[in-house]
Amino acid sequence: MQMLIRDLYHRCCSKETRFWLFKLRNPEHFKKLRQVVYPSDKGDFSLAPFGEKQSIFVHITKSAGTSVALSLFGKLPYHYRAWEYRVIFGRRRFNQYFKFAFVRNPWDRLYSAYSYLKGGGWNDDDRAWSQQHLTDIDDFEQFVLEWLTPERLYAHIHFWPQSDFIYDEKGKLLIDYVGYFEDINTDFKQIAKQLGIHTDLSHTNKSQRQGYQDVYTPEAIAKVAKLYQQDIQRFGYEFASHRRQQVINGTLRNEQ
Repeated sequence: MQMLIRDLYHRCCSKETRFWLFKLRNPEHFKKLRQVVYPSDKGDFSLAPFGEKQSIFVHITKSAGTSVALSLFGKLPYHYRAWEYRVIFGRRRFNQYFKFAFVRNPWDRLYSAYSYLKGGGWNDDDRAWSQQHLTDIDDFEQFVLEWLTPERLYAHIHFWPQSDFIYDEKGKLLIDYVGYFEDINTDFKQIAKQLGIHTDLSHTNKSQRQGYQDVYTPEAIAKVAKLYQQDIQRFGYEFASHRRQQVINGTLRNEQ
């Protein structure tokens, strides 16, 4: 009976609605979440700077987010999705705040994520995950063609489609500015200016590996194109190039 009720609850209520209900039951938890600083040897985690700067950085995995967050805010923000921030800060503040994210060529990002996890990742949890799932994977080609499936895109947060971070379940874009990893210095300066922050981008958590274009076969290119089709279309990517999109009236359109 409990499983039946839980299944019915999940079918009737969206993830965001369930998160709102959790917030209603745990208001102090969310107040603390917006204020507390959690120390880390790789950079402290906190959402407090978002309230101070009235802005929200949606940190999409493997898109230079660590460098961007530390350079702008001096703190790391976790990997919450935009709709989760809408609950955490409330709709009024969320709508008022300047919201931004960086996206990255899906082929490049996937290779970066694979290399990062294969090399041990961020912490013990990443290393344990890699040992469980990637130990028998000899190279990136095998990973893409034999291991990666639509379901396994959600086996680890580093493989999630980028659209999941900045669109809600109804397909609505929730941020005001999309920066591009490929143009990171230019976009960083624009965002820093918007926030009134005078600083340069410091590159951290950078991996050492060969260029992604050198490791892909035609078969792997085609499979990644199918798996990440939505990201590729929305953000204007091709395998070796991109056509910048900009947010206009709440939607992404070709940059003029």
